[in-house]
Amino acid sequence: MLKSIPKSSINLRTFKVHKKFIQTYATHPPFIGELSSGSAYESSSAATTNNIAHHPLYASIKSKYYRNDGNIFTTYGEYNNLGNIKEERELDNKITVISIPQSKKGLGVKPGSVLLTDLATSTVYRDNSVGSIASLTPQYIITSLDFNSGEIILEDADGESFTGTISQYDPQSGLATMTFGSDTDVVEITLLDLSSGLLKTAAPLEFDGIGIDESRFGNIFYSDGIIVLQESTELVSYSLEYRSTETITEQEILLTAKAGEFNYSQNPSAVEVQVSGSYDFTTTAIPNVSPARTRTIKQIDDIKRREFISGSFNSSVSGSWEDYYTSASVDPTGSYLSTYISTIGLYDKNGDMVAVAKLPKPIKNLPDYDVNFLVRFDV
Repeated sequence: MLKSIPKSSINLRTFKVHKKFIQTYATHPPFIGELSSGSAYESSSAATTNNIAHHPLYASIKSKYYRNDGNIFTTYGEYNNLGNIKEERELDNKITVISIPQSKKGLGVKPGSVLLTDLATSTVYRDNSVGSIASLTPQYIITSLDFNSGEIILEDADGESFTGTISQYDPQSGLATMTFGSDTDVVEITLLDLSSGLLKTAAPLEFDGIGIDESRFGNIFYSDGIIVLQESTELVSYSLEYRSTETITEQEILLTAKAGEFNYSQNPSAVEVQVSGSYDFTTTAIPNVSPARTRTIKQIDDIKRREFISGSFNSSVSGSWEDYYTSASVDPTGSYLSTYISTIGLYDKNGDMVAVAKLPKPIKNLPDYDVNFLVRFDV
């Protein structure tokens, strides 16, 4: 039996999937970009790394990603605040560039999935989901700390100074009570190094009305799979972990077998087949699979359902397709003759089968109930 599917029962939906990848220095060494004078650029002895000249790479990176003119139409990649784009994207005179292959990033790197480990120093960097590379633990610069008064002055990544206080600090647990502006919060400090002026915390500092930006060490451009690191983070060896992004389109079709529909069994004992004859058909040989051979094809003129059935082993066992209506109420086992649906075929408008859905378990098609099937497949 065939049945047309209304357009209202066909739905297309898309969703994003992500796959984890690990990239290393050995398989994908980074490139070096460096600002140089025109004479050095034009010289045949211009510096190169992995057969890529330093200055042309630097110039192309700067032209595409670091125009920093605040124009939304010409600004590539993610950013936190377009009005603050110059501070978010600082370009040193020398940069390290890591490129992720197209085949390994799909539509782009998933924001927030990047972990970059400098194997020489064991320093771990992460992306902050809006296009910047930061330390795994947020890092800030201490310009002043007075233990007597508890006053602390921090300088953030944008060069702004913020004055606050530390009222309590437990070096063993790392918990400190800090106040900036009118907001007080308990902060977990993972490193307080006065000699280098570094403050590292377990989570970014967030105080109401005050934006203290953590230190940034470069940028990532997710859709292009490009990581640009500042001169201070030049890598000797690295391990990069990230997740790629792909969009999958899924076709969803709601199929309904109304009461009484698709209730004709194809079992040989339940149908009468009218055969008018047969003919021979020679198959084509498939190397290493099967040889050519001749098969007998029966020519079937008609198939119709038997209205009554009887057992071939015991002729006293008999019944009809109508038994359900007279005995269903007194037949708790449901032993009346009925079909089971195990396979669903989908056809196009030309009558060609385009998909087959196999049910994990055959479903009995009750003649007085609608049965719904939801078929999903990727397109």
